[in-house]
Amino acid sequence: MPDPKRTLVVIPARGGSKRLPRKNVLPLGGKPLILHAVDVALAAAPFGRVMVSTEDPEIKTVALTRKGVSVDDRADILAGDKVKVVDVIGELVDRDDVRADFDVIGMMLPTFPFRTPAHVREGFEGLSRDFDAALSFMPYDFSPQSAVTFDAAGAMQTLYNPSPLITGNTRSQDQAPTYRPSGAFYFSWIDSFRRLRSFFTGRVRGVTMPPAIDIDNAQDFDYAQFLIERGYVSIL
Repeated sequence: MPDPKRTLVVIPARGGSKRLPRKNVLPLGGKPLILHAVDVALAAAPFGRVMVSTEDPEIKTVALTRKGVSVDDRADILAGDKVKVVDVIGELVDRDDVRADFDVIGMMLPTFPFRTPAHVREGFEGLSRDFDAALSFMPYDFSPQSAVTFDAAGAMQTLYNPSPLITGNTRSQDQAPTYRPSGAFYFSWIDSFRRLRSFFTGRVRGVTMPPAIDIDNAQDFDYAQFLIERGYVSIL
């Protein structure tokens, strides 16, 4: 298992969200969304550093209300709509001080509020030198083996061959389980990330967890608030 003290956990939180403006500071369950990620990171393990990467003054102020959290003032060139979070991570792992102080880079997206410290700890402990990265995955709600697309004339084209729609084997319990990335946690050796420039290439260990909400729009946010208010989920 890697050394948590030699691990940098980054929470990327841009201020310019379009689908749900200011989502990272909107109050969910009594505290700003960004703090759900911060609190879980702090509780998961004694990581060497928990860092919020942002260009936004309000997000910075909110993040710094938590003892033990640092803020990296993100350059404007890394804060635009088309910038990917892997670009932010890539810039960090190329810094001399980061490479000197840390062996592992972790990332937790702030839009995934229902992960727990146990989820993050399991993911971190799943990283070994046999793998380049350990990532969180959730099961698909519906079997993608039955996925189709349509050609220009509107005719159905199956994406899997043989498709269960054609073979008649449509019972969901008969389909092989499939998973998608959840955004709860990403851990990679820094040397692997610098070489591969991705969490998803190389040898990747998948750590599965139950389905949960990834907040992208107002409907997602309202549903998450409903689940908390009704006591269907618990938060720190």
